[in-house]
Amino acid sequence: MNSKPSRLEILPDELILDLFSYIPSIELYYTWYGLNRRLSAIIRSVKISFDLNDNTERTIHTLNYFSSQIVRLHIRNCFDNLDLRCFSNLRSLIIDTKLTSDQLHAIHPSALPHLKRLTFSEWWIDHEPLNSIIFTQHSSENQSMTWLKVYHIPTMPSYFLRHYQPLSYVHTMIFDRVHPCNINIILSVQTLLRRLKLTVVRWMPDDGLSKILPSVRQYQHTCLVHLDVTMNTWDKLDDLYPILSHLSCLEHLHVTCDSLTTNDFKRLAIELHTRVPTMKRFTCSFRQTYVENIKTVQCLSPLFRYMRCTKVQWEGGWHYYCVTTNDT
Repeated sequence: MNSKPSRLEILPDELILDLFSYIPSIELYYTWYGLNRRLSAIIRSVKISFDLNDNTERTIHTLNYFSSQIVRLHIRNCFDNLDLRCFSNLRSLIIDTKLTSDQLHAIHPSALPHLKRLTFSEWWIDHEPLNSIIFTQHSSENQSMTWLKVYHIPTMPSYFLRHYQPLSYVHTMIFDRVHPCNINIILSVQTLLRRLKLTVVRWMPDDGLSKILPSVRQYQHTCLVHLDVTMNTWDKLDDLYPILSHLSCLEHLHVTCDSLTTNDFKRLAIELHTRVPTMKRFTCSFRQTYVENIKTVQCLSPLFRYMRCTKVQWEGGWHYYCVTTNDT
């Protein structure tokens, strides 16, 4: 007599496949794989997101078994024996630790032909391996144009100070921390960049720094259409305005900053109209900012029409106000 099928097995393959995509890969392999032929076949079709936290036997066995299915790999700890060439279908690689020279060399279209996003969330004290292996070897114009599209790195590498050949296939770059002087350098080198996201940090005047940095040639960036910038600077938005003059094709600007006043909004409206008059969309998150009558700000520019002042509540009764835009 045949046993009654479980409620899970009644579901169509597509729904089970979607459910399995939310289960951690180790649990997926050790708990679900091998229960029956149908579920095992479905598991073999799951696109795996793998967090490599340790090198235990269970982790390594699961990693090796799903190697051809892994599309996102997050390496959190050193693992010298890891061969990145095994992950031929990898789309996203996130690195929190130091890699060996062989592992760095494997970040290449010949080994990872489907890689689209590369994230280094920790920057080494010794920058040279990354500059010489990652950036320099990838700067060739002969690189596959269907390869890596997004670079996410903590700060600007010295590659940009010494080379003027762009990583032509990269469309998006994300920097966790840059100095205002770095932005022009990045844009003047990456002339084909379409999207840029960065956090700008400067807590005090430092005019002397510009004297020790290389001069940047005059340029107009005709490809960048999206700029997302967080201004952690002592002078609020002042460091942003000169950059906008170089972005003649900018379509969308998102700005995050703290403690704006009514005069800051007035100047922002004038600067946007003067420097990027054809820009279509402006979004923002101005924290620690209160405007009693938000309509007085909305009237300053058509780009401000979606601004609103909201109260952000914290635990314990604390709160602050934020001027932000609707996500439209």
